[in-house]
Amino acid sequence: MKRKDSEDGPNMWDLQVDNMIDNYSWYWWWWIFFVRDPENPGRPKQLMILWSTKCTDFIKVMDEEWSLEEKPEWDGNSLDLEGMVAAWWYDGKNMKDPLFLEEADMRVEKEGQEGILKTDVEGSEYSLSGDPDKYVVKIDDPNNDFIFELTPFNDYLSEHRYNEKRYTDDYGYNIMKIYGMKLNGKIDGENVEGTAYFQRVCVDAPATPWYWAVVHGEDGSFLQYFNPFIGPQMFRTKKDEKSLLEWGDFSLSESILFYHEGTDKEYKFKSLDIQKELESGLPTFYVTGQEDGKKISIRLKAYSRAYWRFQQKRRFGMKQVFYYNEYPAEITDFSFESVEDSLKLEKEDIGEMYGNFEHSWGKLF
Repeated sequence: MKRKDSEDGPNMWDLQVDNMIDNYSWYWWWWIFFVRDPENPGRPKQLMILWSTKCTDFIKVMDEEWSLEEKPEWDGNSLDLEGMVAAWWYDGKNMKDPLFLEEADMRVEKEGQEGILKTDVEGSEYSLSGDPDKYVVKIDDPNNDFIFELTPFNDYLSEHRYNEKRYTDDYGYNIMKIYGMKLNGKIDGENVEGTAYFQRVCVDAPATPWYWAVVHGEDGSFLQYFNPFIGPQMFRTKKDEKSLLEWGDFSLSESILFYHEGTDKEYKFKSLDIQKELESGLPTFYVTGQEDGKKISIRLKAYSRAYWRFQQKRRFGMKQVFYYNEYPAEITDFSFESVEDSLKLEKEDIGEMYGNFEHSWGKLF
């Protein structure tokens, strides 16, 4: 049975922790920020932050070992949970990965659509607060000073969307997304602006690889693709970009979503094709879709890489290693056509486009 995210609609704070499964359940709040860089408009600075917990008695995140001592439970409008807070930061020239990685007790307090997520880390603040009219993310520690205010972009992008899928009575996931928010804030006291994307994810299932991307257009347009899969890449255990196991993927689902702000219309594709090239050690992805009188293509060229390596105990004699890779990406080519709407678009019709794509490999089960 599907569960409502909230009686008042999708809610930033309503983490569902009543179905936690040992070794599988993995929950997080996740933001990615595109900070405009006047010196290089097509390659924004990027910051990712997440607050996360996993139902496991052992996991190694990079070199940090962690275990869950007590499962979280709601007490009225408050939730205490154990977890980690982490971030990476591409400052326009260099990738700082991780920017920080901290074990942290966390607390959620909510009242309707308004709330706060804060961490108990001595001498530091890593917090998310607010409501749909304005969220605030603060990073304040001895080495970093970020404060970002996120306000609605347009009605389409800033809608809070909730989706749930159950594979069995126990296994499945639910996710709340905000496709886009406007960003205004300060980094080390200097004014900045840009855009932001958000997910709150609850996964009660094994972790398998995926391809994913998000793209913001200067005009308010939006693109996202997603392709989870299984196959030989589940047995990759190294960080190397190139692998002999990169073949034979079996897609679990495929989708491309494109929203054109100029016509206020959403277009969906149920299949995609991904071609990958390596240049100077970083990937370029060429993604296409075509069906029902419409077609789309986009080329995303990585200009940096951040990754997280996760490892759990061996199961069935097999090593459990998972690489979560994120790539700040320059959009070097884009086109869209809809015969029904007599609409043809090129990159210059959208303006600057800001993107990040993911390619994960390995497994946790």
